[in-house]
Amino acid sequence: MIDFRYHIVSIVAIFFALGAGVVLGAGPLKGAGSDLVQAQADKDRATVEDQREQLIQAKALDKYRDDYVAKVTAGLTDGKLTGKQIVLVTMPNAASDMTDSIQDAVEQAGGQVTTRVSLDSKLFDPGQRQLVEPLVNDLVTSDIDFPKESNTYQRAGMILARGVAAKEGAKIVDSDALKIINGLASAKLVSLKTPKDRASLIVVVAAKPPTPLPDNSSYNDAVDFAEGLDGASAGVVVAGTPESAQNGGLLKSLRGDADATKVLSSVDVANLPSGQMTVVFALVEQATGKAGQYGGIDAKNGVAPSADMVKGNN
Repeated sequence: MIDFRYHIVSIVAIFFALGAGVVLGAGPLKGAGSDLVQAQADKDRATVEDQREQLIQAKALDKYRDDYVAKVTAGLTDGKLTGKQIVLVTMPNAASDMTDSIQDAVEQAGGQVTTRVSLDSKLFDPGQRQLVEPLVNDLVTSDIDFPKESNTYQRAGMILARGVAAKEGAKIVDSDALKIINGLASAKLVSLKTPKDRASLIVVVAAKPPTPLPDNSSYNDAVDFAEGLDGASAGVVVAGTPESAQNGGLLKSLRGDADATKVLSSVDVANLPSGQMTVVFALVEQATGKAGQYGGIDAKNGVAPSADMVKGNN
């Protein structure tokens, strides 16, 4: 990519050169000063043009890569999620275009997206914990069994999952589910269109890290929440960009939690067609009770689930 810091330095150099040219132009080095300024300007212009060409070439290669993956692997995920219902849960500020692409990949694989749940930033605001804790207790249903060691956000995740998902498929949105959905929406912690059916699998879409980068521990509640979603569903895949798997990102925090990686899958290249396919394969794997960490940034299980998982389970 073009280094804008370079341009700043170049512009400053040009102004110094212009200044020198003005001084020299008034004296005996008038010709030499003009030549110096012109030579530096020509050099800078050539450098900018070269970097522009490199950027154009890089974009062209990126497009080629994505088009190649899409065409060569076309049909590879067909039928992988037939009969499966999936909920998309978006973290605050998650990119809508990446969420749309993930939904397209899921539907291409035969899955049905029952609804999209948008989590509000207020849900993870430490100052709002006094709202979340009593609400969780108020919305708990008789069929939810909280683990003894579970915390507030793990329980909150289980509550949301009870509203929109289930461990088995073909579950309707009953009165308890409606109570949960309405309660969370009324508290402005989530927004969604009420589905007709409760899904079995969940994709959590992570946002890119904000600037300045937060401490990884700031995502502890979000990771706990995702664990809670998994506890009341048939499986959860957390999808994000490469940035989210680096310091200051949700996937980085998740992958640093040994308990979370035992149950949650993650994909750190979900902004790419190949990564969206990996999300599909990870969902298939989750449905079998297994989890893995996939992608290109410190992904301990490689780029995607095993070949057997990719080839089978149609």
